[in-house]
Amino acid sequence: MYHDLRQSKTLVSVQVLYTFLASLLMVYHATQHYNNYGNKALFWNYFKFGAMGEDLLMVLMGFTVFYTSYHLVEKGGGYVEFMVTSLARIFFVYWALIAIPGLIVWFINPGLHPSIATIEADELWQMMVMWFGHPRVAIITWVLSHLVFFVMIFGLAILSKRFVYLWYVILGFSLLNLVDNVTVGIHPFGEGFWYKVFSPHNLEFAYGAAAYFLWRRGVTIARYKLFVVVAIGFFFMIGTLQSQKVFDFYDSRVIFYGAAAFLLTFSVINYAQFLQSVPKNIFVKLGEAEYIMLLIHGPILSIVNAHIAVNYSFGWLITLTTIMMILSVSYLIRRKLEAPALAYVYRVFER
Repeated sequence: MYHDLRQSKTLVSVQVLYTFLASLLMVYHATQHYNNYGNKALFWNYFKFGAMGEDLLMVLMGFTVFYTSYHLVEKGGGYVEFMVTSLARIFFVYWALIAIPGLIVWFINPGLHPSIATIEADELWQMMVMWFGHPRVAIITWVLSHLVFFVMIFGLAILSKRFVYLWYVILGFSLLNLVDNVTVGIHPFGEGFWYKVFSPHNLEFAYGAAAYFLWRRGVTIARYKLFVVVAIGFFFMIGTLQSQKVFDFYDSRVIFYGAAAFLLTFSVINYAQFLQSVPKNIFVKLGEAEYIMLLIHGPILSIVNAHIAVNYSFGWLITLTTIMMILSVSYLIRRKLEAPALAYVYRVFER
């Protein structure tokens, strides 16, 4: 039986974080494009740290998969259900939405997005399955490559609990790569495919799993409101240090960005346990459409900024208006297209 996330106040509250990370990445990419194309300094380049949204996404996805599906590992059944529903959630919208910029660029105007126009025919299959190192139509799909890998490995543990040990092996190699990143820089797995398989970012899924097990054991912090404030403050402190070039966390991002993302995730989960009712607000509703926002914002913002916004003194307003449009369109696509399609898939396993 498919677990309805809307029935859980913990997951509903986490939707607010999904909205936050999607908005953070959109502002980051919007200002990055705008400033690069127009030699500007929109928002004083403060949101250069917006890449932290990618780390927050990995932590949240780790928590979400464990929260909704770890019971399948424990009972040792439900592999087909898990794989079909998870991969449908990942690929249904991806395949539908990459077709739009793809068709525009390949058949109408290649100059609108050169990186898409240069994708070769023999690279299409890599793009379709988000193979590690695939050509990217959407900026965020390098993160989704790791999610697909995580789903595949998680699924194996549903088939047999013995595959849980494989998780530890992968995390061990990922930790080795992290240590190598911040110290000697020899890269024992090179910098290609195998480095991506054993990427330090795998550890961020483990942060999400840790948040799940803490939640499951009922670990709470009495002064939960203060905890949320501290977590938010720490997240933005790390971001400020990065954006103002006080300290460069990028090579060690899994440590610092990951820690900030974990603290923020666990603070919201902790807070949710004290809620008397499920929150119903616009941020929760937008959180359901977060995945669509992540997929469509890159091509749209890059085209708008490169060809329209930088030509006007009020280009920043065009950029912000585009972000609001993306929020609205993503919500509509979620409600009218994705949700009904996925509901059909889920009903197959409810019979």
